[in-house]
Amino acid sequence: MARLEYRINGEYFRTQKALRERIREIMNSYRYDEVVGEADEEFLRDLIILHPDYEEKAGLGVGGFVVVRTEWNNRGLMLVRIDGSDIDISWQDCLKATPHGRQVDGCLRRAVKPQVLAVLTEAFAHGPVVCAVTGDSIASPREADVDHYQPVFKELAASFIQEHGGLEAFVIAPDKAAGFSVAELENAALVTDWQEYHRKHANLRIVTKHANRSILRRKARDE
Repeated sequence: MARLEYRINGEYFRTQKALRERIREIMNSYRYDEVVGEADEEFLRDLIILHPDYEEKAGLGVGGFVVVRTEWNNRGLMLVRIDGSDIDISWQDCLKATPHGRQVDGCLRRAVKPQVLAVLTEAFAHGPVVCAVTGDSIASPREADVDHYQPVFKELAASFIQEHGGLEAFVIAPDKAAGFSVAELENAALVTDWQEYHRKHANLRIVTKHANRSILRRKARDE
């Protein structure tokens, strides 16, 4: 059996215990009511996607995080939305069982991440890039996101899944499915087919992080 691994924002953890220690390390590095820094924010953004109530918690979009004191006098996490509202979010809940559909979504996203990163690298090979949404100049890849545009990622993935037998055909490898899982598809050929499908049909563009995480998310909710 393959070794169980957890992958969050490019970091690899061989056990859930190691991941918990990493999260606690982040939480303990901040004072109460302190805003989480950029590097740790990226890690937490990738983690909370696994929260069972992610869409409800994120609202119009995630603006950042604040470490707060819980009623049990422990460090907790407050999610601050882009509209200024905030809501508590338990990182512990991100380590619980993930619905099958969300696991498949994660598999598909990770499978094409090299393609997405390649687009980002190529775009900045000769200097600053203009945001496809706002027209603002983006100085470096650190300030940019890669956006799936017409179709958005969910539409592209849904079409592929439908053409390949529906979610039932996307079986998660048994040793990757328990608890919080960065699942891998059991059928490697299906992964290869998806990567080729994405290469042919994805329309990727460079946008500012603000545009991707606020403007585009708000637009998607309004449609």
